Amino acid sequence: MHTYQITYLVVALLILSFCYFYGKKNQTILRITIILFLGFQLMYLVWRTTSTLPTVSLVSIIAGIALLFTEWMGYLQSIVTSTLFWKKNNRKRVSLSSFETLPTVDMLIATYNEPVDLLRRTIVACQLMDYPDDLYEILVCDDGNREDVRVLCERLGVRHVTREDNQHAKAGNLNHAMTVSTGEVVVTMDADMIPRENFMKETLGYFSDEKVAFVQAPQAFYNDDPFQFNLFAGDRINNEQDFFMQKLEEKKDIYNATMYIGSNALFRREALEKIGGFATGVITEDMATGMLIQADGWETVFVNKVLAVGLAPETFKDLLKQRDRWCRGNIQVVRKWNPLKTKGLTFMQKLLYMDGIHYWFFGLYKLVYLIAPILYLVFGIVVLNATFIDLLIYWIPAFISSQIFASLISEKKRTTLWTNVYDSALAPSMSWAILSEIFLKGNGKFNVTRKGVQTNERQFLWRASLFHITLILLSIVGFIRVLFAIFIPELVDLQLDSVYINLFWVFYNLIGLFLVVMIFFERPRYRTAERFVITKEATIMDEDQKIPTKIEDLSEYGARLSVDTNEIKKKLSTIHLNISGGPALEAEVRWVDKNKEGRTEIGVRFPKLDQEQYRFVIPTIYSNPKSKIGEKDYKKAGLLPTAIGFFTQTKKSPASKARMVLREKIKTNALLSYQHLKYSAVIVDLSAEGAQIKTKARLKKDDLIKLDAPENHLEQKVGEVRWVKKSLGNTYAGIQFSDSHNFL
Repeated sequence: MHTYQITYLVVALLILSFCYFYGKKNQTILRITIILFLGFQLMYLVWRTTSTLPTVSLVSIIAGIALLFTEWMGYLQSIVTSTLFWKKNNRKRVSLSSFETLPTVDMLIATYNEPVDLLRRTIVACQLMDYPDDLYEILVCDDGNREDVRVLCERLGVRHVTREDNQHAKAGNLNHAMTVSTGEVVVTMDADMIPRENFMKETLGYFSDEKVAFVQAPQAFYNDDPFQFNLFAGDRINNEQDFFMQKLEEKKDIYNATMYIGSNALFRREALEKIGGFATGVITEDMATGMLIQADGWETVFVNKVLAVGLAPETFKDLLKQRDRWCRGNIQVVRKWNPLKTKGLTFMQKLLYMDGIHYWFFGLYKLVYLIAPILYLVFGIVVLNATFIDLLIYWIPAFISSQIFASLISEKKRTTLWTNVYDSALAPSMSWAILSEIFLKGNGKFNVTRKGVQTNERQFLWRASLFHITLILLSIVGFIRVLFAIFIPELVDLQLDSVYINLFWVFYNLIGLFLVVMIFFERPRYRTAERFVITKEATIMDEDQKIPTKIEDLSEYGARLSVDTNEIKKKLSTIHLNISGGPALEAEVRWVDKNKEGRTEIGVRFPKLDQEQYRFVIPTIYSNPKSKIGEKDYKKAGLLPTAIGFFTQTKKSPASKARMVLREKIKTNALLSYQHLKYSAVIVDLSAEGAQIKTKARLKKDDLIKLDAPENHLEQKVGEVRWVKKSLGNTYAGIQFSDSHNFL
């Protein structure tokens, strides 16, 4: 490498480093970064186009052109993204005080087959919104026409709206609801989306401008999506959709191109009626509806605040079905209402909608990037004809500038390494969806994403993972061929320059592929509802006891409490829990344990909450305006720590806690009687209810045993084995004492 080339690289990297450190808060430096990013990318692509296309064979030529085309398509997307982030969104908040007379509002909750408990949360949260009760009505639009939903609506005092058929799926459901309602503003809310109390106050004021047709707030999620959940990374990475929902939508708002995303949106009824209601004939009625309203000349608004939280797809299978629907729906929209031909849209609106549709080709592009290095290392097919030095000179500034640009615009909502993981995971399915919809014209069936999934089983998605596993195996074959080329060159003929290029490339791909395979291990979901960290003072009331406590986490089904061990004077079974500011909650004690700080933790279950109690718990967890549920940034989001965490945290099943009283940690010798034989044992912990023992006896679950430990006043204490664990030749067993069993 020549001196001037080294100087060029050093200067370029120094300038880019400066942009990285100072571009986060300075819009001018961000713009300089954008110019450098697009400039370096263009230099690289011009060099690629003019100097690197292979000519050795027809297969190489085709593969080389496919790769180059993919890179140019990525550059076009980069131009659009750069345009979005060129300037800030300076939209000002408009409050309800801007109205002379507050408008009437219809809250449409679309439902088909969601669990009733999930629907109940949404309805109650809607009832608790800070807006005059006489000015808004809640309509549960039940396309499942279910009796239990009708009973729920009757009990909660909201309208239950049904129709004779399910024509046009969700869009038809909402359009029917509009025919039986009269509100000036129509709100669409998915059955799992729980609005916060300030939802109306933060959004409705924009309708004081007669030009505004719809207002969109982002979708945020209170549970971990399959990427977070299956990788045990909920505290490391954001929901995969956060970057689009909270960053791209905000930037599209600058150009009056906010995309309607199906929920958390408010519409001026007049604007909806002018376009004939919610768009039908496509499976992404939301995108089409928003675009048609904008084409009709209306203004739209994006409010970048988390004002409602819902359920992300809970399994990777469901996530794939959801993205398949979105992908196919976008192609259907361009087929029926091509943005380039839709009159009334501005140039930027057309560009942004076409870019949104173009995005769904990412699966095909990612496949090219995943397969290209394998073609050379395994099959000897050249896809890029360049020297290693030339590639470094052109590629390094382009690559580093793209990483810095992505980091600056994402604002900790996503990283490029995780984008590689996401795209790699979805690539095969999205490629099939896009190709089949274009060439086979799929049936356009609207599939509702499952909600409230609960399973006790772990499973591996073999079908979804087959492509990725094949790529990993081929990559390993490629590494072996490189070793042969180095040490036994007469067996394998590979060019050294091409080896360097493709080795780095395939290694980068492998990092993502290994994480993807981990994602395909679907974890069980045991809980009927998510638990949330809620720090509140409370009091346990139990007959003559009054125990100060802290709420550690809470759901509408139960809680984890923390109390001073010295405060517990007797065994707790059924208690009354007084959380500050709310009514007393009857709770059943399910387990008692000690935490690392030496305090006693108590797990409780709420058998049944009455209306008043439920209306206290829901805002305490979900709909409080100060809640941070659904708002997080990438923290410690490295791929290696995540992979390590996956292996260290993966278990067949979680350790169950069923103790009703606190066990005392001891170490005392005992005599174990089992199957007419006697064994020595060590008691590890002990309470009036049971014990944990260590022994050489081959115990099994449900066996009956007898313990004698004079030091602890145990004499012929009969117990039942509740669990067994083996370690280093010893058997550890949990024993529950019982007076009802006869020991033979």
